[in-house]
Amino acid sequence: MAPKGPDASNSCLPPTSPVIISTPPIPHTERGERCSLDGTSGRLHGNDKPMLSYCSGKLIVTRTLDGSALLPSISPLPVLCYRGHHYTATALKLSPSGAYMASGDERGMLRIWAFDHEDHLCKYENPGLTSVIRDLAWDGESKKVAMGGERLDARSDCARVLQYDTGVTVGALAMHFKGRVASVAYKPNRPFRIVTAGKDDTKTYFHQGPPFAKIPPVDGIPQDSGHSKGAVTCVRYNQTGTLVVSVSSDRAICTYDGKTLELKHKLEQVHSATIYCVDWSGDDKYVMTASGDGTCKLFAVDDNGTLSEQHTWKPAEHQNGGTYDKVPVGGNQVACAFSGGKRPVSVGLNGQISLLPPLGSSDPIQVITGHSAAVGAMALDVANGVFYTGDSDGVLCQWDLKTCTAKGRLLPSEGNADLMYVVHTGAVSGLAVMNGALLSVGWDDKLFVTPSGSLQVNMEPEVIGAQPSAIAVGTNKGAVATVAGLALCGPGGALQTIMATNYEATAICVSKDDKTLYVGGNDCKIHIYDISGDQPVENHVIENGHLKPLTALALSNDGTKLAAGDQRDVCVWDLSNYSALVAKGRWCFHVQRVTCLSWSPDDQVIASGGADDSIYLWSMDKKMKRVHYPFAHRGGLTGLSFVNDGYKFVSVGADSVVNMWDVAKDVKEKFA
Repeated sequence: MAPKGPDASNSCLPPTSPVIISTPPIPHTERGERCSLDGTSGRLHGNDKPMLSYCSGKLIVTRTLDGSALLPSISPLPVLCYRGHHYTATALKLSPSGAYMASGDERGMLRIWAFDHEDHLCKYENPGLTSVIRDLAWDGESKKVAMGGERLDARSDCARVLQYDTGVTVGALAMHFKGRVASVAYKPNRPFRIVTAGKDDTKTYFHQGPPFAKIPPVDGIPQDSGHSKGAVTCVRYNQTGTLVVSVSSDRAICTYDGKTLELKHKLEQVHSATIYCVDWSGDDKYVMTASGDGTCKLFAVDDNGTLSEQHTWKPAEHQNGGTYDKVPVGGNQVACAFSGGKRPVSVGLNGQISLLPPLGSSDPIQVITGHSAAVGAMALDVANGVFYTGDSDGVLCQWDLKTCTAKGRLLPSEGNADLMYVVHTGAVSGLAVMNGALLSVGWDDKLFVTPSGSLQVNMEPEVIGAQPSAIAVGTNKGAVATVAGLALCGPGGALQTIMATNYEATAICVSKDDKTLYVGGNDCKIHIYDISGDQPVENHVIENGHLKPLTALALSNDGTKLAAGDQRDVCVWDLSNYSALVAKGRWCFHVQRVTCLSWSPDDQVIASGGADDSIYLWSMDKKMKRVHYPFAHRGGLTGLSFVNDGYKFVSVGADSVVNMWDVAKDVKEKFA
């Protein structure tokens, strides 16, 4: 069935966008649930290509682990962020051919879309289940898709199998207790079989077809009660379809015959906590497990399904920097996969990806970090070659400015015993760098300081006393805009003066000489203060320049011009006489509020980002021309800044993606 609406224009970053580096978010996780992770690459891309696919918010992320181009014929980037879902994505599976990706979300919507097409066109979109889709599986011919999840009522299904191109249901899969399925596996070759795993009934139901129907047990074959209690969290077929493996919250792992589901072998108390996931290596010789005890284990499997433990990885211990008495919550390993069939990978509850060394290797565990929640603020530290981001979970991250790779998450001041890296107990609303030190404010009404060159946040935060909306710094002074007024801070981030205002400050910036403070308010005015003394003194107000509340301010590098954005317009003001160089109605093409502004190093080009997902480039010389980059970030931009390297800038948004743009060619062609 065709999709309900056109999505080719915004299902991914347009291939024509001048993005030279794109860093995707890390997986979104949920406590007590297996995270959907897929390491297969498909025949079209080489079955052993080191790829990894996972869900992050509404995005389906696929990336290569070696930095090579994911789809060379389409883009040189090593990553694809598909954004066709309207709700949080919960399951995915790449087809064995590598041509299509199946993905499902928390509302039961199933989408099957072209993975290897530049527009990633949707082949099928329809509600697959009435509630969340937990798992997906393809047949070996890439023609049918099986799904398992939850249902809202007794009349609907918790597991289905259908033709991927028509949506026609192929048989009837058995319903599990309470209508909840945790996992599903599809035999990759004929005769086809489907195994579904119950989330509440410890059962593994066996189906043959098509059309598919449940095979009732006779003398324990098929074995539908291999596990003793809890949920059967994951079930998987090997590549040749000869064996099935299942894991459960009873901490056991079972292997079955692929054709009959006869129980072959069972190991009990494999881990000391729930086993959330299991996966086969590409050669079918090994399986690996991921558990809530913070470890992953590797087992050798012979032709008869007999398991023997080979190795134990400890990603939680590695991230913790040592042993622990109690397993950190963030260290629970909730997903695992063999990328390209060879490289073992796991994901913790904190979302961080652990690249585990292969068996026999002495290499250390490598950790890929970043954000899985919406990024709310960004600040550059050009002198030290880094920049910082903060998200709605209160997590702060440091990035390399040249490569846009995450160097690490900042450590909370009170310690990181839970491995969740939460600095602010509310969303981060503003970041600024003063003399190399990071100043961060959030909805917990606190200001934290991170010293230059450190990932450890200072112990004692500054209590602001009101919810902050933005922060800006000059050279040795800074200011925080709050719902109650303005708060000035000196070197080191210490709050010095708090001043009430009769308007709500919504945007703010400070001159480099620390003498002038510019504040945009919800009264549609720009208030200009002298802050050279102990108390701010308002010396001018720009009135009648904007028709809507101010949402963004940016000073030019030479300090002579001020760019201001509101719900629609971008205006530029000459600070020598406060006249409008670009008045309202000229640069008015954003259809939602302007969230960020930045001047190019030569002060000739202004880049603006908006909540409408768009980036615009404006020229001070060619004021009637513009460059538009649509669909830059799903959910809108929250930060944008030139990096003092020609016409390159970094952008972040609510989709948690970090992009580096090189717009020199477009600036030259459009603005001459």
